Amino acid sequence: MSDRVVKVAVDATQSEPLRRIWRYVGYDEPNYTYTERGNELLGKLGRLADGPYFIRCHFLLCTGSGIGSPKWGSTNVYTEDERGRPVYDFTLVDRIFDTYLESGCTPFVELGFMPKALSTAPDEVPYEATWDAAWAYPPTDYGRWRDLIAAIAAHCLERYGLREVSRWYWELWNEPDIGYWRGTVQEYCNLYDYTVAGLHSILPQAYVGGPGTTSPARGEAGDFLRRFLQHCSAGTNAATGGRGTRLDFVSFHTKGGGYRTDDRAAKQTPSIFELVRHVAAGLDITAAFPKYRGLEVVLSECDPDGWAAGSRHDNWNLEFRNTEYYASYLANTVCQLMDLGRDGPNRVDGMLTWAFQFEDREYFEGLRTLSTNGVDKPVLNVLRLLARLGRTRLELWSEGHRDPVAAGGSDRPDTLPDLSGLAALDDDGTISVFLSCHHDDWDLESTTDVDLQLRGLEPGHYQLRRLVVDDSDANAYATWVEMGRPIDPTGEQIADMKSAARLRAAEVGTAESTDGVLTTRVSMKSHSVWLLELHHASDGAVRT
Repeated sequence: MSDRVVKVAVDATQSEPLRRIWRYVGYDEPNYTYTERGNELLGKLGRLADGPYFIRCHFLLCTGSGIGSPKWGSTNVYTEDERGRPVYDFTLVDRIFDTYLESGCTPFVELGFMPKALSTAPDEVPYEATWDAAWAYPPTDYGRWRDLIAAIAAHCLERYGLREVSRWYWELWNEPDIGYWRGTVQEYCNLYDYTVAGLHSILPQAYVGGPGTTSPARGEAGDFLRRFLQHCSAGTNAATGGRGTRLDFVSFHTKGGGYRTDDRAAKQTPSIFELVRHVAAGLDITAAFPKYRGLEVVLSECDPDGWAAGSRHDNWNLEFRNTEYYASYLANTVCQLMDLGRDGPNRVDGMLTWAFQFEDREYFEGLRTLSTNGVDKPVLNVLRLLARLGRTRLELWSEGHRDPVAAGGSDRPDTLPDLSGLAALDDDGTISVFLSCHHDDWDLESTTDVDLQLRGLEPGHYQLRRLVVDDSDANAYATWVEMGRPIDPTGEQIADMKSAARLRAAEVGTAESTDGVLTTRVSMKSHSVWLLELHHASDGAVRT
């Protein structure tokens, strides 16, 4: 028996282009890009039908051996010879960008962090460290930083061509309001000025932005974002002496919670409210600048929590990343952010999932990843479901949808799961309804019956099929648990997990559209994601 019935209505007469805000993925470790499993995962993203997916990584300009490890990587793109002259080596940068492009993805170039030879860090500050490191300091010479950016732009222009590099995002740094930047706000703004000057000296078409700050509802983070926008709008340009600096998009980050190492941690779940309230604050800050009303906004990290490299061994709560909970959280985030700010001057144009894969780690260790040792996790299947949506968005209304900001806080134990969705029309006439059922508490178990009504349809028969991600469908983790959580699974077990990870379309019969109206009912678990596809059966075609 279900716990409630929710009405959902789709109006096929009301349409607009579908904005695919979810096509962004990122990770810390640039050198994992071209490993066998990194390459394999990028290929899976590149083959999604709604691509290209934009890929962002940290440490792209760092000095080092080129060997990746959790929250560290390097390319050695900039060093200096014995006479202090710049030496550029694009070998590893090329390998990273080549892998993206050969996989069918597109670079989202995060220009950071500071090469060792340019860092103003005191000698006692370690360089190859994940925090409080020399790579986080301002440059010794802003002119040499500008020349480095110009050299990168010139090299990419020569290697990939103007048409390709003009499609890329170019973003300066990452989270400069916290430990990733050891300079002042003004020094970051100066660095941005020199970055734009170097980039546009070679590529005037380059699409450049920042500052990639953390959660804007937090006072210091919001102030940093505000001061950066003021500088770009009307401040003195450190590189040119003129007024203002070009800004093509604004970026900031948002997370639904935070975790720390704690072997006795209390239960702590992420919150949709926490994530959305920071986005709303960032949109408000951006809209306060008349020059930037309508400017593209990219959430260059958008996740349920802020510690990708932490595992269930560090904090048992992070087990949720293996499960259908992470999948329904991502799905609900997409639904919540699609129309946030819809009636205002700024909206969310991109949201980047900061999750990839780690090398030489346990299966289902609880790291924030899309796959584990080549086995896809439920969250990756959400991107696959979204990729099946057509190009034309249809109006969808759900009585189970709620505005988390208006609710004013996280879900309470007696709060029913949020039931939100998107609907779209494909070129072949297929209507797809994407539904997310999510509650902040992963232990809440309930069933929601969804009475779905579609209006404005062509008359006739419709074939119905469903694809589901939940605790038993398209879920390799559930299979791994049933196996007894093997640390070193056999080849047969790995094959079974990969099979269990696959989305499977199931025919659920036919329905008749009478007077342009069709009704059907589906039953959703409390943490599940559905895609219901309706294909007009008059031509006998079946979509695969």
